[in-house]
Amino acid sequence: MPERRSGQASVVPPPILMMEVKMLSWRTLSILTLLLLIGIAVCADKAAALPVRADLSADEQKIRELGQKWDAAVRAKDAVACAGFYASDGAMLNANAPLARGTVAITAAWQRLLSMRNVNLTFASTQLIVSNDGDMAYDVGTYELSFDDNKGMVKDVGKYVTVWTKVGGEWKVAADISNSDGAMK
Repeated sequence: MPERRSGQASVVPPPILMMEVKMLSWRTLSILTLLLLIGIAVCADKAAALPVRADLSADEQKIRELGQKWDAAVRAKDAVACAGFYASDGAMLNANAPLARGTVAITAAWQRLLSMRNVNLTFASTQLIVSNDGDMAYDVGTYELSFDDNKGMVKDVGKYVTVWTKVGGEWKVAADISNSDGAMK
């Protein structure tokens, strides 16, 4: 770059070049503004599509109440009532047992479980999470199972995950899985 000598005029870009720079900046600014407005509109549209959930505690409370009724059905050894908590296409995935899908299979699975001699089965929920849109929830917890077999009392301790979903406005079990913490004793 040549040195500038005193008394020499500074080099100023021609006016046409300045216009191009200003127009380029104006175009860039216009495009960025347009993209920003489109982004805001898309986000606002997505936010409007999501239902606003002011309070999930009513859904949580309802599921807890259903859990208490389910516990009562287990204590009463009522396999039909236990199966009634599942959706018609629900799945029961117990440890050491085949997959039971649908009302008939789930009823049979509960019947096998509850017909064991001196069976006692209890559940303790440790975490219940309801989705923001209120159409699905999951319950994580522990269980204790005991029953008599030909060799004496058998005890099992394990954990479960139950996925709840709304069917016709009512909470139903979509999937229920459990597994043992170790070998039955």
